[in-house]
Amino acid sequence: MENRHFVSILSQPDDSTCGPTSLHAVYRYLGENLSLDEVVKSVNYLPDGGTLAVMLGMDALRRGLKTRIYSYNLKMFDPSWEHLPSDELIERLELQLRYKQGKKFYQATRAYQQYLHMDGEIVFEDLNRSIFERYLHRGIPVLTGLSATYLYNSKREYTDYKDRSVYHDLKGEPMGHFVVLSGMMGEDVFIADPYKENPISGDNYYQVNIHRLINSILLGIVTYDANMLIVMKE
Repeated sequence: MENRHFVSILSQPDDSTCGPTSLHAVYRYLGENLSLDEVVKSVNYLPDGGTLAVMLGMDALRRGLKTRIYSYNLKMFDPSWEHLPSDELIERLELQLRYKQGKKFYQATRAYQQYLHMDGEIVFEDLNRSIFERYLHRGIPVLTGLSATYLYNSKREYTDYKDRSVYHDLKGEPMGHFVVLSGMMGEDVFIADPYKENPISGDNYYQVNIHRLINSILLGIVTYDANMLIVMKE
């Protein structure tokens, strides 16, 4: 089965709300009657702005939905933890804090622990075409974190004094982003992007080659966004 876009998405209100805007699109697709403002206000955020897929997953769990995270974040998870049950994974995350510091790392660790306590699922599986087919061919959207810098093939970015993202190849840093994978046809994956001004299409919808998408997701590790979130009805 091949399909095109089956998810509609609104434009994100500001540069830090791509995550909740993407989650809102998934909620609407699942029949959840929520406004974008409600979702933006209910999601947890990092101290320096933005959010994480695990925080989006926690929001979905609080609404009685089922979640699954595919993680490729080696900063957070050691490859040897692949087959650990949730309780042992929570323990390893706790022990890891003895050796690693930083506000973002600490908050991300606590979020993952809470997510696992809430019965959220974390999966470690090689990222390949079959994962996309598994969901998209069944009409299940995939909310993914990734490197916007690589996906867009754009200059790196920095935030100016008005809290706006500015492209600059020298001053800029790689930027993370959230989008919704909303269909698949051949070698192309269809994307619903909350950033309407994206340099690929200047619109909320476009398609990219599956190999570029895979690289973009894996390179999201630079900004903690190397993951995919599946949200489903129980």
